[in-house]
Amino acid sequence: MRQQQSRGQFGQQQGQQMSGPSLQPAGIDEIMATDVVTADRDTPIATVVAAMDEYDVGSVVVVEDGKPVGILTDRRIALALEDAPDVTERTAEDLLSESLVTGSTEMTVFEALDRMSEENIRRLPIVDDDGSLLGIVTLDDLLFVLGREFQKATSIIEAQSERM
Repeated sequence: MRQQQSRGQFGQQQGQQMSGPSLQPAGIDEIMATDVVTADRDTPIATVVAAMDEYDVGSVVVVEDGKPVGILTDRRIALALEDAPDVTERTAEDLLSESLVTGSTEMTVFEALDRMSEENIRRLPIVDDDGSLLGIVTLDDLLFVLGREFQKATSIIEAQSERM
């Protein structure tokens, strides 16, 4: 009869240290987009939509004095059409949500993903200590980075495994 040894994180035997470099999650500052499309509170929705089209983005960060106060998404604008068919005559401020969730450059990819999951959001403006807009991270950005890392791991497994 064989006794299974107790294993800790990543399968190492308890009491043993893993050798080699440890995994370090990427920081948000490494992946955030810094060319954020922004608008003022009084920007007409028609102008916001034109900017989304011109820059091929699905959201515009609404700012006041360089600090984000909300996000307008293509989805939010589309859904507003049901209640107000004349939505293009409204301003950005009219469609802002009540609260804005932001992140910082000190966050890791995993921390940003956790925050986005907890808040049920797909876009996270990144601000400095004073609240000024530095960039934005989207769920697509995070999934791309994580997918790339999974591809690297898969390549290693394929190269080392006779079964693959």
